[in-house]
Amino acid sequence: MIWGAAGGLIATPLIHLLAQRTRHVAARQQAAGWALLTIGSVIIGAAAMLIRPIAAAGIYATVLALLLVAAAVDATEQRLPNVLTIGGGGFALAGLSAVTAVTGAGSPWRAMAGGAIFGGWTLLAALLARDGYGLGDVKLAAACGVLASWLSWTALAVAILATQIAIAIALLHAKARGRQHAPLGPAFVVGLLVAIAIARS
Repeated sequence: MIWGAAGGLIATPLIHLLAQRTRHVAARQQAAGWALLTIGSVIIGAAAMLIRPIAAAGIYATVLALLLVAAAVDATEQRLPNVLTIGGGGFALAGLSAVTAVTGAGSPWRAMAGGAIFGGWTLLAALLARDGYGLGDVKLAAACGVLASWLSWTALAVAILATQIAIAIALLHAKARGRQHAPLGPAFVVGLLVAIAIARS
């Protein structure tokens, strides 16, 4: 629980910086964004509590907080910062590899393969549907793949499926409001959280 709460709180200074960089966003949108980020931080804490060993829970909490902020940036500015996506994925792979070396839990090789699979899947979708995915989504997918597949192949499969469902919902919602595009970053984070919950339930 302590690790989960700490991971959620890590997002606080990053969220503050995000708010400063998005002053052009309407006040109502900022208020909604803050509410969603607060809820997201609580969910991150709960998700991290499911992870064992405890050292891995700390890594998951930290990286999930980074990915949550990346999703928030995408929702407000339509971009996914490399420092959060690539940085988060790299930190996850390095940290979880160390956890495996010490405790024997998880699999860094599976995590690496899972990142390549999820990232490759999204890259293929970006090439086939040029107006849908961007390279930022590919990097975020790779980071999500690392976190999901370190747990199991089943978690990776659930993450991919849940993400596709969340993306479909986001696109349908955007079209219902007369928009052709929607930020997809939040859908990747939602898919990953669903995978963690199912894998550890």
